Amino acid sequence: MRLKQWFVLILCMCLFGMSVWCAPFELVAFDKAEFKARRARLMALIPDGIAIIMGAEEAQPYEIFFQNNDFMYFSGIERQDAVLIVDGINKEALLFLPAESPERQYPRMVPGKEAVDTTGIAKILPLSQFTSALLAYQVEVENVYTPFQPQEKLTHCGRNNTLYFLNRTLDPWDGRPSREMNFVRLIKERFPNFRIKDLSPRIAGLRMIKTKAEIELMREAGRISSLAHIEVLKAAKPGMYEWELAALYEYAVKRLGCAGHAYSPIVASGPSIFYSGYEENRRRMKDGDMVLVDMGGDYKYYDIDISMAFPINGKFSKRQRELNKIVLAVRNAMLKVFRPGIRSIDMRDEVAALVARQGIDVDKEQVARIWADHWIGMAVHDDGPSSRTTVLQPGMVIASDPSIRLKNEGTGNKIEDTVLITENGCENLTPLVPRSIEEIEKIMAEAGITDWFQGREKK
Repeated sequence: MRLKQWFVLILCMCLFGMSVWCAPFELVAFDKAEFKARRARLMALIPDGIAIIMGAEEAQPYEIFFQNNDFMYFSGIERQDAVLIVDGINKEALLFLPAESPERQYPRMVPGKEAVDTTGIAKILPLSQFTSALLAYQVEVENVYTPFQPQEKLTHCGRNNTLYFLNRTLDPWDGRPSREMNFVRLIKERFPNFRIKDLSPRIAGLRMIKTKAEIELMREAGRISSLAHIEVLKAAKPGMYEWELAALYEYAVKRLGCAGHAYSPIVASGPSIFYSGYEENRRRMKDGDMVLVDMGGDYKYYDIDISMAFPINGKFSKRQRELNKIVLAVRNAMLKVFRPGIRSIDMRDEVAALVARQGIDVDKEQVARIWADHWIGMAVHDDGPSSRTTVLQPGMVIASDPSIRLKNEGTGNKIEDTVLITENGCENLTPLVPRSIEEIEKIMAEAGITDWFQGREKK
């Protein structure tokens, strides 16, 4: 983070009475029955073997520890270097924890004596007994399931993270495997009688369908992430740098209880608006620029994905108004069409018919992504089968992000929501984000934190 970014963030936190160094977020607030139910569903998928899931390794110095999502999903505790065994044969779970010491303790980490109440796991064992446990399992177990996909950390997009490690492994001048694949190699070397199978697809399938408890958590994540977007709108002014809005968003979501950004923030203005993966956030925004912000928060290990586009000067031009009207009409139609029992790739005709009543031709206007773009959950890009060709079911959470990018005109627009599939249709988990021209212009006319800065600078 650049020096100016730190200055803005520190000053903001001092103004609102928050310590820069404290972690404002808490552990996942689920009852142990939630984790027991998840492990039971996993046991049903591996009746012929055991599953081994590693917790995240110890954080590097000056780095905040963030648990492996898969490990958190089945246990609910933050302990570094822990290991979980889910036994599908004997229908039980074993949790192995490293030895406790003052040097390895963090305020948010559940100590071993409290792990039973948190996880619902009766067998809590020292990590030093993990090897002997595997030796004992050799007698009755042939199949060992473990994730082949690399773990997701805070700001990691699941499938993008997988591609990163794949490219690193294939690099002739690198070749290092992920921690997970190195673990697979060691198991094969030390326990050759085990048949090692990939657990990742089974976990991805379980994580795709959210429980009532998860949905409540994601609603709160959506509320916080949406409110932070409103603060960005209030603060945005010509002459600001893109990174200033990213820093402000991080402060806003942290102040309301998030761990931070769910993924690397995108603040793309002017010519950068055409690049969906733009993350440099270096440009100084000019009067008349259209700005696309793609940012969401991570709340208790659950992520939200939101995009909005607005003129940096707070007033839509005629062409900017036209594009907003088109994309908003498509977005509203998509929210009417999403429902259980359909594949999102097949919904384009229904959406096109709805917006045609408003005189909009989606093909002529070059509207893109009239489908569920990706799964969302504990990673902003959750792994799993294609979100476009999978039949939608209640409990799935997806990204809806119709967009127009007109490179030849130097402008565009995009509206992205996080959407839950319900029994009868869908629920927008990010409804507080201003979308209409009237809403956006009204909020941008309100005072924001940048007005406070400008007032101080004039004194």
